[in-house]
Amino acid sequence: MLVAIVFIFAVCLSFSLFEENMKKRDKLLVMAAVGLVMILIAGTRGVLDTPDSENYESMFDETTSIDDDSIREPSFSIISYYLNMFGFGINALFFVYAFLSVPLRLGAIWKLSKWPLLTLSIYISFYYQLHDLVQIRCAVASAAFFFAIYYHLEHRNKMALLWIAIGVFFHYSAVAGLLIFLFNNKPLERRHILFLLGVLLFGVAFYFSGLDISFFVPEQLGGDRMQFYRQLKENGIEGDLEGLVFYKNPMVLTNIALYLGCIYFHKTLTEQYKYLPFMLKMMAVAFFFLLTMTNISSVVSSRLYEYFDVVSIFLWTAVIYAFKPAWGGKVLVHVVSSARLLYSVLIYTLHL
Repeated sequence: MLVAIVFIFAVCLSFSLFEENMKKRDKLLVMAAVGLVMILIAGTRGVLDTPDSENYESMFDETTSIDDDSIREPSFSIISYYLNMFGFGINALFFVYAFLSVPLRLGAIWKLSKWPLLTLSIYISFYYQLHDLVQIRCAVASAAFFFAIYYHLEHRNKMALLWIAIGVFFHYSAVAGLLIFLFNNKPLERRHILFLLGVLLFGVAFYFSGLDISFFVPEQLGGDRMQFYRQLKENGIEGDLEGLVFYKNPMVLTNIALYLGCIYFHKTLTEQYKYLPFMLKMMAVAFFFLLTMTNISSVVSSRLYEYFDVVSIFLWTAVIYAFKPAWGGKVLVHVVSSARLLYSVLIYTLHL
């Protein structure tokens, strides 16, 4: 599995070096071939190859009816029930989720990125292992979120809402995607810059203050649920899952650097990537959840952060235009992506 992941990453990285000279058909062929391998890796992996797979196997084996567990999303119960009924094993479940998430992801990247092969290499370097190999339900919800973003930016909000609903069908946390309707893609002005910087500064201050926002949110708006998660944390019942400690996590720190860099060069970058203002706002939402909800539940805050933070793959692609010539930016992005791949392999593949 490790060799295959490194291989598809290297393929995307290599083609991205001269992507601007490739024909549209050739790009599609490369993405289709890489996507097929991504599905095969996800579907054929062993239960012990990635974190959380054993939990999925237990949930899969325990599914005896479509509505036997109201805690899980209906999609998981339906898929697991019918696969069990026809005698399939856990790898069939992995294949189904991969067949859903990977093509959706590639299609959304094609729509949202000017350089899809470069963006795909950035995705493979970290998020492919996090989502498609570990958080498989989140993978489908996240791919649907990309389409929701695309249709929202194209002013087709009914379609965007439909994709959010599809995401919720696969993972309940996708309901947070409704926040996209609060933001637009208008060029950044001074007040927007102050807002983006303010969210990060406020979040960091709030994080270290130890305050708990669940005390200030009315029960009708989810305060009771927040208190429930806080009590789980206080009683040590969050389990062995660990959330992200932002100042110790290299993925978070590099994304903060990316965020600040894109804000500084926003005029130049927006000329080359028209969706940059909106993607920066999604990153602000990601940082807000990570930094303000950790004191309630580090796991929930991390999951919400990862749901929104995945848009960073488009910002990493756009940042190449902060350099002249642009190939210098590509080299930097390739170095960062390679480092991210090494980190994700150590965490998710080698379990170190």
